[in-house]
Amino acid sequence: MDLRPQTRGYMKDRHLTRQQMAELIDVRCHSLAKYLDNLPGCSKESVEAVLRAYFLKLERVEARAKRPEFIPTLTANLILEKLAEADERQALALLYGPPGVGKTFAIEEFVDRVEKQNNPEKPEVLLVTAHSALTPKSLMAALCLQVGIPHQATASTLAESLVRKLQTGHYLIIVDEANHLNIEAMELLRYVYDLGRLGVVLVGTLRLYEIFTDGSRPAGELEQLWSRVGICELLPGLTEYEARQVIQKTLGRIPEITTKQILRQTGNSIRRLARLLEHLAELKELNGDRDLADLIPVAGESLLAPVR
Repeated sequence: MDLRPQTRGYMKDRHLTRQQMAELIDVRCHSLAKYLDNLPGCSKESVEAVLRAYFLKLERVEARAKRPEFIPTLTANLILEKLAEADERQALALLYGPPGVGKTFAIEEFVDRVEKQNNPEKPEVLLVTAHSALTPKSLMAALCLQVGIPHQATASTLAESLVRKLQTGHYLIIVDEANHLNIEAMELLRYVYDLGRLGVVLVGTLRLYEIFTDGSRPAGELEQLWSRVGICELLPGLTEYEARQVIQKTLGRIPEITTKQILRQTGNSIRRLARLLEHLAELKELNGDRDLADLIPVAGESLLAPVR
């Protein structure tokens, strides 16, 4: 994809000179000028890699600005603490827990706080969300994209390029939904961790921990990676006290029987609770004459399944 039109439009909208734009993306002004004017002698691949990283970061900042208000639950605070610790100690961390307890939301809050720090020593956070189709090559490409280096090569070549880049600065890698990573991807992360001199955090469900410990895989397949884990935390989920605080903040003082009715629907999942309360508020607005307790079962139908 040719980034020239996007770059020119961005500069025009913000009244940026070429020198100012070059400073924003940390490239030499004459390199950016040659790229924008399509002149020979320009390293098009390198300039576009830096531009992609810059625009990707802008997109993520805009997306985080639209998030709901952060709720400092026990789980969320534990994640914030362990992410900071992994960065400080340059540790390999494993954070795992049930789905819906706010792992992703806490990670986004951490990234947002880091980027708002007026501290030259703050890390550059590289965040990847894994999925079942993520290959070792696409994992390395996603990381290379974020640090502004070309991301079209073999997985091993990308890993080597990434390590060289990581060695020049202060970075922290976070992989959300890491339980979807395959063995080859995890081994590449081990290589990056060993040589990159940085913190690496794997966040996922209970399955992430079981991959290392339940014996379902051939012996020793992840033994080297497991031996490097310096932080390992089971995330507790939403406590009943925290759930009650969220309910009261959202709905005000309501009868105890109604609170218990909501708790039965949502259990220790902050995600389920947030969705139910949001739907409940919509229903209450449309049905102001109906009792809140009557609307809870209707709102609960928006959830996939009741908590037993």
